[in-house]
Amino acid sequence: MALGSVTISGMASGLPADMVDQLVNAQKTRLKAYERDQTFFTGQQTAIGELETKMLALEAKSKELQETSAWSPHTVTSSNEDYITASADSTALASIHSIAVGQLATYDTYAMDASSGLATATTTLGTGANLSFTYNGTLYGTGTTSGFDSSDLETMTLSDLASAINGIDYGDEEGVSASVLYDGSKYRLLLTAKDSGVYTDSGGTKGSRITAVTSGFSFTQTVAPQDAILNIDGIDVVSSSNQVTDALTGVTLNLQEVTSSTTVTDSDGDGYNDAIGTVGSTIKVTIQNDTTAMKTVLTGFLDSYNAVVDYVNTHKSDTLSGDTVARSVLSQMRSVLNTATQNSSGDLAPYSTLASMGLRTDQKTGKISFDSTSLDDALAYDFNGITKLFTSEHTSTGDTFTEGVAFRMADLIDELTSSTDGALTGRKDGLKARLDRLEKNIERENTRLEQVRENLTKKFSNLEQLITRMNSSSGSLLTSLSKLGG
Repeated sequence: MALGSVTISGMASGLPADMVDQLVNAQKTRLKAYERDQTFFTGQQTAIGELETKMLALEAKSKELQETSAWSPHTVTSSNEDYITASADSTALASIHSIAVGQLATYDTYAMDASSGLATATTTLGTGANLSFTYNGTLYGTGTTSGFDSSDLETMTLSDLASAINGIDYGDEEGVSASVLYDGSKYRLLLTAKDSGVYTDSGGTKGSRITAVTSGFSFTQTVAPQDAILNIDGIDVVSSSNQVTDALTGVTLNLQEVTSSTTVTDSDGDGYNDAIGTVGSTIKVTIQNDTTAMKTVLTGFLDSYNAVVDYVNTHKSDTLSGDTVARSVLSQMRSVLNTATQNSSGDLAPYSTLASMGLRTDQKTGKISFDSTSLDDALAYDFNGITKLFTSEHTSTGDTFTEGVAFRMADLIDELTSSTDGALTGRKDGLKARLDRLEKNIERENTRLEQVRENLTKKFSNLEQLITRMNSSSGSLLTSLSKLGG
C-alpha cells in the first residue's frame, strides 16, 4: 500500500503542518532497508539470467564445433573447372594431383518407341495394358508386389503411369524415374535409373540397371550405362558416379567433361570400359590448408568464451559482487581449456592442450587469445591438430579418456544450467525465494506504516480540536473579565 503525505492546515498547536509525515518517515528505516535489498537482489537476478544467456551461447558454439565439418579448413582449386570441380572437408590432406578424365558415368535410360507413342496427352492406355521392368535385379510393375495391376493401367494416361512408377517403393535402392516426352508428334514414356553407372549383380556380372521392359508397347535403350573412369597421378579410378567421393581422402571430385586426348579401354573384355587407355591432357587439383578459415572458426569460439568473462568482469563490482557462482563458472571454464585432450592411447600428440598451440590467458582479465606465432607454427606442423583437440570423442561405451574441448565445454555448461540441479538454476531459485520474502516484508511494513499514519493523524486531529476549544474558552473568559473591569 502506497504511503501518501498528510498535512493538517491551520495548526492551533503551532506544530509543523507535515508533522505526521515527519514522524512516519522516521519509522521507514526498516522499509528502506527492505527496498535496498530488493533493488540489489533484483539486479543480481537479472545479472545471473544474462550470464546464463551468454553461457548458453558458448554452449551452442561448442556443440557446433563438435563436428569436424564445422571447421572446413581446406580450400580446393582446379586448373580448369570446365572439366573438374572439387571440394574438401576437414579430413583432407594438403596435396596436388594431376587428373585425367576418360569417361563420364551415365544413367541407364529406356524410351518408348515412336511407333508405340500416344497421339495426345489425355489418351488412356486401354484394355489389357501392362508394363513391367527389372531394375537392379528386381522385377517391378504389372503383376508384382511392388507395382500395379493391369486393370489399373487401362484408364491411365502416360502421365498417370509415370506417376505410378515414381511412387513405387524401391526399398534401399535409388529407384527409377519415369517421365513423359513429347517428340513433336507423339507422347512417349521414358524410364531412367536414378543411380548412374553399370550394375553389378551379386555374382560380379556387369550389365544394365534397367532390363526386360515388357508391355504392350515397344521400348529401346537410348542411353547405355557406363562408369566414370579417371586417372589420378597415374592410377586408374573407376566410379559409378561423376561425383567421386572415395578416391582422395576428404575430397569430392565433380567430373564435368572428358579431358582432351584421354581414351578408355575394356581391360577384361566384359563389354564395359574399365580402364584408361591413354592419358591425355590433365587437370591440376590443389588442396591447401586454409589457415584463415581455421582462425575464423577459432575466433568464433574465443569470442563466445570471452563474452562470458567480460560480463562477469563488468559486473563483479555491482550486481555480481561477491557472487560465488559467477566466480566458480569462470574457474570451471578455465579448467576445461587447461585439461589435456586424450584418446584411447593417452594424451593427443603432438598437441594435447590449447596452450601447447599458443592459447594464452590474460592474467588480469581472464580473457583468452592465441599467440599468432605459436599458432602459425603449430598449424604448419600439424594442421588438423587443433581440430582433434576440439572434436575428439568417446567411440565406445566404457571409454574413460578425456574428450575434446568442444564436448567438455558443452557438457560443463549443460551441467551448470541444468533445470533440475544446475548451479545457476539453484542460484536463480535462491534469489527468487529471497525476493518473494522481501516482497512480503515490504507489503507488511507498508501496512504497518499506514496504520501508524492513521493513528498519528487521529491523535493530532484530536489535539488540534482540544487546543482550539481551549483557545475559544480562553478567549471568552478574557472577554468577560474585561467587561467586569470596565
